[in-house]
Amino acid sequence: MENLTVRYGHHTALEDVTVRFDAGQFSAIIGPNGAGKSTLLKTMVGLLPDPDHNVRFDEGHEAKNCIAYVPQQQTLDWAFPVTVWDVAMMGRTGRLGWLHWPSKKDREIVASALKETGVYELRNRHIGALSGGQRQRVLLARMLARRGHLLLLDEPLTGVDAHTQEQLMALLRREADKGRAVVMVTHDLEQARNWCDHLVLINKRVIADGTPQQVYTPHNIEATFSSSFLGVGHE
Repeated sequence: MENLTVRYGHHTALEDVTVRFDAGQFSAIIGPNGAGKSTLLKTMVGLLPDPDHNVRFDEGHEAKNCIAYVPQQQTLDWAFPVTVWDVAMMGRTGRLGWLHWPSKKDREIVASALKETGVYELRNRHIGALSGGQRQRVLLARMLARRGHLLLLDEPLTGVDAHTQEQLMALLRREADKGRAVVMVTHDLEQARNWCDHLVLINKRVIADGTPQQVYTPHNIEATFSSSFLGVGHE
């Protein structure tokens, strides 16, 4: 994306953001509440308008086919009457279209995604009966079933224990090593530094962009979070 500015009425959520996410790269977007992190992902997904076409996808990929997106848990309706299997199969819907039944290959892909995320045994359980960590694993299974080139995750570590966090980060690292571009919004600086090879510090504009060694400095951290205690609203 290049020179991306996003406004809600008179409020500027992002200003002149230029950043690139490459295949095979595990990236973390880090910043305080209200910094525009979720707005950045939603613009990439297409949930927010990009009239000037500041977001571009290389190698001929269409956004609708190349992206797998995991939103924040609290934005979802967990009372919806679907099973774990149903949610994971939603990852195939964009590939199939609404009027096509899943093939044997689709079912194999979903089963593999559920096994990889450790929730295959829960496949017939209602999503409302799951713990926070189990729900996050189901969302990751849906993402894996999508088989996208670009994986976008909004706060995937929220509400899960430390052991599960390590497992999820290892899974995302493996996906990047397979050649996918993995982009994660997080507040966890240490996890990002330990697992990611690309960090973007943001507070409405890009403060720093590069490797953890380049980005993770006291000056950059202070510049990113200096306004986080001034009553800035949530994204």
